Amino acid sequence: MSASKEVVFPNILWAQRSEHVFVSIPLQDAANVAVEIRSGRRLHFSATAGGQDYGCVLELFREISSEESSHVTLPRQIELKLKKKWPNDASDEKEVALCRAWPRLTKEKTKNCHIQVDWSRWKDDDADSENDGGLGFDYGNMMSEMMLQKGLEKKEPTPFSSALEGKGENDNEKKNDVMGTGNNDDDYEDLPPLEE
Repeated sequence: MSASKEVVFPNILWAQRSEHVFVSIPLQDAANVAVEIRSGRRLHFSATAGGQDYGCVLELFREISSEESSHVTLPRQIELKLKKKWPNDASDEKEVALCRAWPRLTKEKTKNCHIQVDWSRWKDDDADSENDGGLGFDYGNMMSEMMLQKGLEKKEPTPFSSALEGKGENDNEKKNDVMGTGNNDDDYEDLPPLEE
């Protein structure tokens, strides 16, 4: 048996926003963590976890700013927040688009089985504002205001156990309105009679 341990390429999860790339390396109880960015584009990583040495050198898709990037070692993983570096000539729309949304983490087009997209952290540019519908309007807030104007304000849901205990409500209201949904007999006055 050799005296030196084999260095294993770690599993890597990545996601991005327009300004940052987020890299997670799931290594539990990692020690001797070293993260270095060289030439603005080469990510050097090494750590030890569970008696095994891990390490890799990645040529990133585009340059990042090492001064504005950071990493933190957590009990179950190492997280890197890499600040994307923007081109000096912002007039080149293709280059700006590539800096905003990387098609992959590495410069190499070949697939590395250890690098995967972290879908739990992924967010598309289209989803930057969840309620605006992409046009700059806050439709969620607009609907709330319209409901308040019409007198249909949203009631706070009552915890199921307290609704059954009968805190200030009579038994008939509890049967018809267990979760505070507003089902009263007045709601049915506008309906036509049922056919017999």
